[in-house]
Amino acid sequence: MRLEASLQFLTWFKMAALLRSAKLVRLIPAVSRQIGQSTTRLSSSNALLVSKYLKKAQFPRPRYLCTTLHRPQDVKEQEDAEPQVSSRDAVRQAAMFEQLLRELDFSVRRTGRIVKSKLERVFNAVVASDQVTSKQALMLFRSCTMLSEETKDSKLALMDQMWNKMEEMGAKYDVGHYNAQLKVYLDSEHKFSATDFLANMEAKDIQPNRVTYQHLVMAYCQQGDIEGARKVLEFMKTKDFPITEAVFNALITGHGRAGDIENAKGILDVMRNTGIEPSLDTYTALLCVFAEHGDIQAIEEFISELEKTETSLMDSDYLQLVYSLATHGHSQYIPQFLEKIRHDQGYVQDAIATVSQLIIAECDDAAFEVFLTLPAVGSAGEEGSTGDPNNGYFFIRNMVYHQRPIDTLVKHCDQLQERGIHTVPLQFALKCALQDNNAEYAYSIVKVLKDKDLSVRAHYFWPLLASCQPDSDIEGVTSILKTMQELEVSADADTYSKYLVPLISESTNLLTKFQELGIKVGEDEILALLRWEIQNSRLDEACTLLREHGGENIVFEAYKMSLVDAFITKQQDPQALAELLDIVYKSHQLERNEENDPVGYFLYNLLEEMQGVMAKRREGTFLELLTSLKDKGVQIPVNIVKGMDKFTKRHDYSPSVFEAAVALADAPLRDRWQPEEGMFQPDEEGEVQLNMMEPESIQQIESQLRVARTKGLTRRAVHLMRMLVKANCLQNNVDRALELKKEVESLGELLYATNYPSLIEALCKEGKLQEAWEANQELNRNYPSFVLDGWKYCCLVQLLAEKGRLQDALNTIDEMKSKGILSDFRLQNNFFQVLHSLAEKGDLESTRALFDKAMELGLVRPTNNLASHLVTPFLLKDDLEGAWTAIKDCEEKYRIMPRLHDLLCAYIEKGDTDSLQTAMDYISNSKGEMNMLYDLVFAFLSKGKFKEAKKIIETPGMRALDQRLNWFANLCIQNNMGEALEQLVIQTKKLFGCDRDVMYNYLLQYHDQHQEGEKAAHVWTMMQEEDLLPQDDTLRYMASIIHRSGQPLPADFPDWIAVQQDSTSSSDSTSSSESDDDDEKKQAVYWKLRVRARPRQTPAPVQTQEVQAASDTPQNPALIEALKQAFADQDADAANAALAQAEAQGVPLSYGILNKCIMTNLSKGNLEEAENIKKRMLERDPGVTFTSGNIRNKFIITYALKDRAQDALKMLEQMVSDGLAPNKLTAKTLMYSMAKTGDVEGVKQVAQHLERLKTLRDSVPEYLVDNHLFTAYLKSNQVEEACNLLESCMSESEGRIRMITPLGELIQDQKGDALDKVSATIEKVARFFNRYEPVVDLFLAYVDQNKVEEARHQLQRFPAIEEQSDMIVGHAVFCSQRKDSEAINRLIDVLPSFSKTQPLFSFLLRCHYEKDDADACWATYQRMQSDGVELDELSQKRLATILKKHGRDVPFEEPPESFNFYKKKLEQRRLEASS
Repeated sequence: MRLEASLQFLTWFKMAALLRSAKLVRLIPAVSRQIGQSTTRLSSSNALLVSKYLKKAQFPRPRYLCTTLHRPQDVKEQEDAEPQVSSRDAVRQAAMFEQLLRELDFSVRRTGRIVKSKLERVFNAVVASDQVTSKQALMLFRSCTMLSEETKDSKLALMDQMWNKMEEMGAKYDVGHYNAQLKVYLDSEHKFSATDFLANMEAKDIQPNRVTYQHLVMAYCQQGDIEGARKVLEFMKTKDFPITEAVFNALITGHGRAGDIENAKGILDVMRNTGIEPSLDTYTALLCVFAEHGDIQAIEEFISELEKTETSLMDSDYLQLVYSLATHGHSQYIPQFLEKIRHDQGYVQDAIATVSQLIIAECDDAAFEVFLTLPAVGSAGEEGSTGDPNNGYFFIRNMVYHQRPIDTLVKHCDQLQERGIHTVPLQFALKCALQDNNAEYAYSIVKVLKDKDLSVRAHYFWPLLASCQPDSDIEGVTSILKTMQELEVSADADTYSKYLVPLISESTNLLTKFQELGIKVGEDEILALLRWEIQNSRLDEACTLLREHGGENIVFEAYKMSLVDAFITKQQDPQALAELLDIVYKSHQLERNEENDPVGYFLYNLLEEMQGVMAKRREGTFLELLTSLKDKGVQIPVNIVKGMDKFTKRHDYSPSVFEAAVALADAPLRDRWQPEEGMFQPDEEGEVQLNMMEPESIQQIESQLRVARTKGLTRRAVHLMRMLVKANCLQNNVDRALELKKEVESLGELLYATNYPSLIEALCKEGKLQEAWEANQELNRNYPSFVLDGWKYCCLVQLLAEKGRLQDALNTIDEMKSKGILSDFRLQNNFFQVLHSLAEKGDLESTRALFDKAMELGLVRPTNNLASHLVTPFLLKDDLEGAWTAIKDCEEKYRIMPRLHDLLCAYIEKGDTDSLQTAMDYISNSKGEMNMLYDLVFAFLSKGKFKEAKKIIETPGMRALDQRLNWFANLCIQNNMGEALEQLVIQTKKLFGCDRDVMYNYLLQYHDQHQEGEKAAHVWTMMQEEDLLPQDDTLRYMASIIHRSGQPLPADFPDWIAVQQDSTSSSDSTSSSESDDDDEKKQAVYWKLRVRARPRQTPAPVQTQEVQAASDTPQNPALIEALKQAFADQDADAANAALAQAEAQGVPLSYGILNKCIMTNLSKGNLEEAENIKKRMLERDPGVTFTSGNIRNKFIITYALKDRAQDALKMLEQMVSDGLAPNKLTAKTLMYSMAKTGDVEGVKQVAQHLERLKTLRDSVPEYLVDNHLFTAYLKSNQVEEACNLLESCMSESEGRIRMITPLGELIQDQKGDALDKVSATIEKVARFFNRYEPVVDLFLAYVDQNKVEEARHQLQRFPAIEEQSDMIVGHAVFCSQRKDSEAINRLIDVLPSFSKTQPLFSFLLRCHYEKDDADACWATYQRMQSDGVELDELSQKRLATILKKHGRDVPFEEPPESFNFYKKKLEQRRLEASS
């Protein structure tokens, strides 16, 4: 038996290896070697610069790096204003910091490395904010290990700088931070004293954990100090810390560097003896030991041994081997190992990192060899290639950044060009040197370019010139310009304009200053001076320059836009501008024509560029300009005048402006421009679903039936019997329903068509096949046009198939198709139920026949779930061959493979390796090899074959397929396969592209489901060993699991999460009272406000005492129970009485109880009592602070409702400064309170604080702020500002302001002047921007305020109002919610020809229905009948229900289904119409 088991294991091992090696997955990633433009670096290499101007250069702050190269004067202005930082800037700075962190995280996830400049930008943002959290510090420290393009010294220097600075800022360090520091030391091979390091931790009262000691072992081994490593290992044994694979790998390296090769080899046997199987990392560590000693023979022999065991090294392993060879002087052996590269998934990023490290190690030739192994995106010399010059940019950039010898750089650039990889490598190298401000290196490259007769452009030197701007270093700029002349590079006008003229602008005569600096004055210099004079509104000097140096020699297009910008942004003298244009006009008189008219196109561009309010302000100046030009005899083409007409109308200019333009035309104007008509279509609004009402009971109908029989009311009795048939079917009283049916038929009557669906369904449930079949036949005979729903048909089909009447079942499916039953998700689910019932009974014939028929008629879609029933009968009979045949049949017909996982598991369980191999070959051909490998991995994991699964996951080229991994993780959770799920998480650790945070989250879900708090705590240890910093959501989830299980959080758990968990646990009981606060849910549905609340990140408070439960035990349990009962009942009076009794008796109460007292009082509006309790808490302990957002939110809301907006604003500011985000209801209530009192500044201050919510919670939409600001302007009589806000919102964005309520208040308060101004702006917005929402809002406001004549007048002026049906129907929804039937009635009266009158009547009927007004409902129905408006089924159901409730006859057949059914049907119809 043992021998048989051993043979079986060997068979599995061999088969897994065969599958791994049979067909390698060569997924060459389409990853370009171009990764974007290089950014400016702020590195220590700049200290090598010898130029005077670079030594003095003060680099701008990181947020201005992107503008440094183009607008140096802006940088200077910003720096001058830097000390004055407003609160708005602080909010924006916080938002910018969040964005920088996301960019950093994205960079790590995409490439696995970080650029130093990005990390420095984040660090500078932290310093600028003057506050840092433990999490932020840990993230920055860990990021230092990913600076693969930096030298070891540079990493250490940055790490030390950040460590010291953030410690000064008050960051609290824990063991995680010290482990991160150790990791940087390891990556940098930094020599340090482990004893001093541990002593430093002990002095800070921080206990090392297992990861700390593992890192110390690695540090000793890195230096070859085996004795030191042994001492640490012995200490770990005393602590019962396990020795992991990473420690063994480090010992291999340590023995190798100590020169003990034999003991390094012996570590493999030690690992196996301890039960740890060596992995590829272990083998790679040993190979690197051989490589460091240059023992090529040992490397080849060891690789050969691995290949014999079907173990293949990955590309990343070969790259580590290459690095070890190169850095220890054995580069001649590199090519033979690069030949083994397979280009696995992720190879590009690994190779880029290796190239960078080799360049840092001054192994340039080896780096170039590795670079050449990268897959080319498209070489520049290939036929049909785009010749992208950025191929290989990172190699050149790293060579320049680390200042490799010029000869070496030139040699490799020439090779790149010869191989067609890069078309202009030297030019790109020059660009990198200039961006790094490396002047001497850049000049050396320029000389090489000149020697090769390659062109050098003036803008190449802009980065160097930009570095001189902060200090106004004129000498530095002139030095660079002279060097450019020496290198025969001519500076152009843009160079002078950007970098020289701003520095000499204080001179009285700029032309003379140019000459003093030794600069020869030519056309470019004149053009630069001309631009400067125009930008500074000195048009007289500009005219002098043009006259003295010939206007015809200066291209007008080169400074035309400077004139346009100056006119728009600065108040210009129209006479001086006309004088300048006259010079231009006369100097270009000879070549002037319709296509080339400088003055005409200048005027056209000027009108085109002006927008909004600025255009209106410049109307008078523009008119003076046109008049002055006319006086000077200037003419422009008539076609340009016609084009200008369009803009004068857009800007709402007076007719005199266009008349002045016509006066300049060189020909008569025959016709004018006409605007195109268009209509803005807003998004659709949602409809609020209503609650359903219960039908009448059977007993009531039976009593009515007896009365009808007694009185001889036969027709009434028949009607009631029909109703009873329906009611009894719903209650599954089938026999009684059949009796009533026969009685109705005996009277010569028929059942209603709507009776049959319920009857057929009830009969099918009872298994009465013949009766159900006959009922369906009667329905088709008596009501041929009536259609059963899909579920009733499916019930009948299932019963027919189960009773052996398969042909009748198939005929019924044909009937479904002929009746027009539509294929949707409901019908798909119904057929699933039918097939599931048959398949579980093993009825393969019926299952197959029904499935094929439904597929043939197109009633269902082929899915794995639906088709799984074709395989289930075979698996139930243990017929694996039949199951495989059924799966193959589905694959060939529908491209799906149902229940494949179950079949593979069955093969593995039976040990049928031949069938499994056959299945794998088929799957590989049909689904691809990657999916085949995943199928096999999941099957092995499900059956506990973890070693086999691991070998497959390590297959070269395997990458993460999120959908597949998520599917199996959910399967493990559902089927309680905890061990398989844990192995999945462990084995996918190095799987390319695997989101580790998501995988650990699945493992936490499993532990949560089984209440395994201790195992959840172990997940934190697994994360640390993997050096993973999970998302805050994951950490909070983990903390909550541990907390609920009664386990303490691990000692090294992140502080910022531990603090949040403590505060959360203390406020759990108060969260329920917050859930009912949002009384605007209906309005939220109406406006379709979809808010996604992200968990906020709360910084750990420094030197404060938290509001948490005190350690004292209350001395009066009865009193505490009374308080708890008061909290549960939300009884503020009882809570206050109990609190007073406790204080009188001296019973100590915890802060948690006092918190609940405050919340209970605030919930009842007892603000003064809540403040008194808070005051007594502060008197008891002055250091107490409220970190719970619930209490602060409740205080703010109550303050706002009590008209104490300033107190609310003060608390809001405290929340934001503490890193807490107010919830949506809080922000809305506070802004509403301020808006209704006209507190404009208050609304603006709230809005400034809400800007941070864009990165914290996304809780308050921008339009809501605009709504309240608009209302505040109107309330404070700032009508002009309100109109400007309305115009800007409508013209500059797709947002809108909802104005029905504030406009209604203007109408109600009879503020005619204000209403006239707002109405004029609304009309302007509609006519000029095609935005009709404000027009519709004004119309609806008139209707709401019963100003019917004004509403009709508005409708006559803007007939397009009727086209905005979504807004009108949406307002009807809003009116129905507040039960304002009169407003809906007026809306119907004012819009007699409205296209969607039917929904308006439906909501009107709904209003009356909810008021229980039967007379009004009946009147509405009669009006609909007279107007020819159809009553939908939901309205019919409402009307029938209320009429029967009040004892009235229903004039139509009541819809048989429930309210909910017709709501869903109406919603589905609406969705189909919108699509």
